[in-house]
Amino acid sequence: MKRFVGLFLGSVLIFASCKEEVKYKVYEGEVFGTYYRIQVQDPGKDLQAQFDAVFDQINAASNSYIQESEVSDFNNSGYLKNPSPTFLAMMDSAYRIHELTDGYFEPTLYPLIKAWGFSFDQREQMDSLKVLGLMDLMGFEDKIIRTDSGFLAAKEGVQLDITGIGEGFAIDLLVEVVEKNQIINYMVEIGGEMRARGLNSRGVEWTVGVEDPVQAELGITSSMLTKVMMDQKSLSSSGNYRKFYIDEQGNRRSHILDPKTGYPVSHNLVSVSVLAPSATLADGLATAFMAMGEKKGVELAERLPGVEAMFVLGGKEKLELVFTSGFPQPIATE
Repeated sequence: MKRFVGLFLGSVLIFASCKEEVKYKVYEGEVFGTYYRIQVQDPGKDLQAQFDAVFDQINAASNSYIQESEVSDFNNSGYLKNPSPTFLAMMDSAYRIHELTDGYFEPTLYPLIKAWGFSFDQREQMDSLKVLGLMDLMGFEDKIIRTDSGFLAAKEGVQLDITGIGEGFAIDLLVEVVEKNQIINYMVEIGGEMRARGLNSRGVEWTVGVEDPVQAELGITSSMLTKVMMDQKSLSSSGNYRKFYIDEQGNRRSHILDPKTGYPVSHNLVSVSVLAPSATLADGLATAFMAMGEKKGVELAERLPGVEAMFVLGGKEKLELVFTSGFPQPIATE
């Protein structure tokens, strides 16, 4: 769905350093249908079991592709009793981002996502009446009722998808594990989303490069638009250039849906990269900014403390980059 941030490691950047190398440990593998990579200053013990416990918590709470997950229980039955602390925390975060973005981050879009063909379900024949009917199932504030014992759907057919903050939320939990083990130098990444603190094994501040989405679509992943210093920051990117289809009428249908209309977005925003204090917030905002478009996205990002963003607009001849006031400027090219 997203993730096109290329990681520059200190070993491949041109950094001159005579500092003594510090021993680091790397944990990596597959999770949530993508990869994870956790680099930490070696604490002298194995943290894999603690990291796996975080992945298990997220899957059990929010993975809609797992039938035994809590979100699947809710979607199948219309209610969820005695939710886990992880599910409750994810719902609280989702509600906060929903409010911050005026509903552009919308966890009740799931029936529309499935109908448009952006899940494992077969794509349906869509028209204005179909869209209106499915939008009647949408509304995080009024269609999801929180009770003393859990959550209840206000109408049959209402369904949740909170994976829009899943990777970011997992990163924040992984960082909690890392910092509880007194580690202050680390980079935690899932599928291109990341959060970092301190220095890498070369004694240099973590630096990442943001891909050029046009070049990435052509399979060229080494072309970067800008670099970001990552100390005590989280970065998330979202784009519509990789996941789309052309319908029977020749319309390009992006997997990014506009919750205000129920249709795939039609603006010229190709991608957005968001810097934020937490990975959960960066993840949710990246999704919301793609839905609302560049103008509203810039206005909102400028109002939020600690948030910066870069918007990449598709043009007839070349990309146009729009930055909030504090986002790193692009790499100079000849």
